Amino acid sequence: MSTGTLTETSAFFAERAAHVDSPDGDVRPGLEFLGARDLLGLGAGSDGGPGLVAAAELIEAVAGECLSSAFALWAHRMVLEYLARGRSGPLTGELAARLRTGELTGSTAMATALRDVAGIEPVPVRAEPTATGLRLSGPIPWASNLFPGAVVVLPVRTGEGRAVVVVRVGDPGVTVAPARPLLALNGTASSSALLSDVDVLGAAVLSTDLAGFVAAFRPTFLVLQTAFCAGLAARSLDEAERGLARADAELADDVAEHRRSADALRARLRDLARDTRAEPATAYIRLRLAAARLAVAASRLESTVRGGAGYLATSGTSRRLREAAFLPIQAPTEGHLRWELRHSA
Repeated sequence: MSTGTLTETSAFFAERAAHVDSPDGDVRPGLEFLGARDLLGLGAGSDGGPGLVAAAELIEAVAGECLSSAFALWAHRMVLEYLARGRSGPLTGELAARLRTGELTGSTAMATALRDVAGIEPVPVRAEPTATGLRLSGPIPWASNLFPGAVVVLPVRTGEGRAVVVVRVGDPGVTVAPARPLLALNGTASSSALLSDVDVLGAAVLSTDLAGFVAAFRPTFLVLQTAFCAGLAARSLDEAERGLARADAELADDVAEHRRSADALRARLRDLARDTRAEPATAYIRLRLAAARLAVAASRLESTVRGGAGYLATSGTSRRLREAAFLPIQAPTEGHLRWELRHSA
């Protein structure tokens, strides 16, 4: 990713951050901005390499200015990942082309797939066969980017099996619950949805091997989540370092220690992004867990250094503190990640 592209991207999202964080915020113009520059599908479907490294760097840069936009970018990019790894055909090809430009928005509803494959709980959406495909019923507990017309990828139960399918917000039987006010990320159209006798064609079935599909995309899923955690942490530490001139020098050692951790984490992130087959799944889980913890700690440290100025509700410091509070509960949650590590020992 070129320095010029990252600089232009950061400037765009910095200018929009306050609006995106407002009650009327909307992340879609940011996706359209990136789509116009052909940046939404970097490395999609690859097992690492320069494209995935560039995608991680892009998400880091966006997260440094606006976590809401970086989170929406991650969700959108993952839908392109699923389409690239699933069964190909005219339907999925058309959707991928429109997602790459930002004309359509992608919504990943695969959190329950990770929980199912880990053995925590089964996916809640049921699928019955029809003459032309499947009929779906059940809840999507939580997803983001649920804008009108959004492309939603989710897992379903088919008797004793599992599948991955595509639906659209607005399809008959797809009901999105009204979004409720959040501590942060209100511009991401995050909510739950209910599917009631939703008919999908066979062409909308991306895979009938849920475990294999999850194993293929999960390293990328965790790499790009780690990227937005790392981007938020780095920005908080930048602000903390700038604030040290006005704060108690006793905090300098804390900032320096967190900076060393952040630098090591970002270097590790790039190593794992270069080849997602080189290390076991636990390496990606540990990195994602460490990144979320670091972002929470860095945002709190920034707030401590900034003092009263950072306590203002309209400050960037306050926004980053609220954004970081989301990371331990974002799927896979801290509890889920720790559960997987304990059961993989």
